Amino acid sequence: MTRHEMRECMFCLLFQNDFYATDEFGEQRDNFLGEKKITDKEREEILAKLEQLIACLPHIDEKISKYSKGWKIERIAKAELAILRLASYEALYDDAVPVGVAVNEAVELAKQYGEDNGPSFVNGILGKIVNE
Repeated sequence: MTRHEMRECMFCLLFQNDFYATDEFGEQRDNFLGEKKITDKEREEILAKLEQLIACLPHIDEKISKYSKGWKIERIAKAELAILRLASYEALYDDAVPVGVAVNEAVELAKQYGEDNGPSFVNGILGKIVNE
């Protein structure tokens, strides 16, 4: 599995996280990963990063809220929010991912999964977060 594919899995799981209660999410997560052709090592890495990311959500959401002027976090489209959360985590907490890569990958995910203005919205918010 490439890093891009792993990032896309993380995005999908993070997106799902907003729609399920904590006790239901575990089952949905396991179902999603069960459908993917991934090794046990890749599964462990995805789950470890996802757990770390979810633990950082309060701080990440604070950063997103700070720079999304005029947009309460509840109003941001769920796909763009998941992309912003993932890229913010990678840029701020994951030393293995260069900041530029995190931002570029987020814009690519926004092109694929977001709304028409999603890529520019994601790029603008992430630019402010990483330049802070």
